[in-house]
Amino acid sequence: MVERSDYNRVPWRLAIGLVVLGLIAYPFDRTVSHWIVSAGQHLGGDVRRELEAWQQFGQAGWLVVFAIGFALVQPWRARRLLDLAAAAGLTWGIAFAAKMTIGRPRPKFDDPSVLLGPFGAYPVNNEAGIRHAWEFWAPISSDLWSMPSSHTAFAVMMAVFVSAMIPRLAPLVVGLAVLVGVSRVVFGAHYPSDVFFGAAVGLVSSCWVIQRSAGVRILDWVWARAIDRKAQPALPGLELAEREHGIDNDL
Repeated sequence: MVERSDYNRVPWRLAIGLVVLGLIAYPFDRTVSHWIVSAGQHLGGDVRRELEAWQQFGQAGWLVVFAIGFALVQPWRARRLLDLAAAAGLTWGIAFAAKMTIGRPRPKFDDPSVLLGPFGAYPVNNEAGIRHAWEFWAPISSDLWSMPSSHTAFAVMMAVFVSAMIPRLAPLVVGLAVLVGVSRVVFGAHYPSDVFFGAAVGLVSSCWVIQRSAGVRILDWVWARAIDRKAQPALPGLELAEREHGIDNDL
């Protein structure tokens, strides 16, 4: 019999596996990326347009649509969307801090071995000149933010949340997250290692939030200290209602 503590460690083991895959892929990024991009150029126009649309899974539009649908179908669980918001916020913070710290040029520069770190600079273009990756106010767009893939991180984050809330949808959303990662390489936005590291970021941040109901707890904490000091936390009642409905959010 698998103990709950062992079951809860599975996502963290998977995250370590993704990091290992990223490290293995790193030396072969240029070769694999060129091959995938070249293969993607043979895709039909409609297929490419579909991939371009589906690679947005996990981005703001998807989050809003899912949140509305979830609140309409299970209004009594709408407070769980606070966990989704917390997971999205944590994923964003980790991903973009890593992007600006690592400073890897996008595949269009064909310089996969370059990792600028916080002190290195890179010639972005004639307008921007030589810039650090953390100079987000400069006209560098996201040219120095290849690692990790934030699209993949958000896709995995959303897949984890949906899988935890509605387990029957797990195969669908996991497949969509994989599709996002592949698409980012196909369209030349990221190297394979960027995708693996992005997936690890999304997995770790979302699992950490969901396992702790962090979003719900934060609102309970703020409400009790800033609005009504006598208020009882909502989390215990929500968890009781979920158990009565046979719902288990453990990851």
